[in-house]
Amino acid sequence: MNAPAEFARVVCPHDYPDTCAMRVTVKDGRAVKVTGDPDHPPTQGVLCTKVSRYAEQTHYRNRLLTPMRRVGAKGDGRFEAVSWDEALTFAAERLNKIAARAPEAILPYSYAGTMGLVQGESIATRFFNVLGASRLDRTICAAAGAADLR
Repeated sequence: MNAPAEFARVVCPHDYPDTCAMRVTVKDGRAVKVTGDPDHPPTQGVLCTKVSRYAEQTHYRNRLLTPMRRVGAKGDGRFEAVSWDEALTFAAERLNKIAARAPEAILPYSYAGTMGLVQGESIATRFFNVLGASRLDRTICAAAGAADLR
């Protein structure tokens, strides 16, 4: 017999200024629906499309669960699964070659992950600095949104 659905009150992991409150429907230990919390004054239950589809994205049947390496010509759409160790070694080798030849050719774009302090700026900035990558304002949306347009 299936257990009845439970509801969890959570906050959006993206750490945006409006700190959206969410309600997650959990059935049999699995998140099945994410909705905005209508009791949250700033958003009144509204969620962005990205977050409102978390349950679907998390359990999507074709979701990648392991690193993939392209085989064949670029654009052919052929990939094979590789281990995390293989993928990280490959990425490190490629970045080290570029950094040895022309580190400014590395354009750091990772922005903020889930926008937490550690993922957002701290680690990525240090990583790209060690490589000697180009320095640039790594925000695309936030810089425009925070600009003083008076």
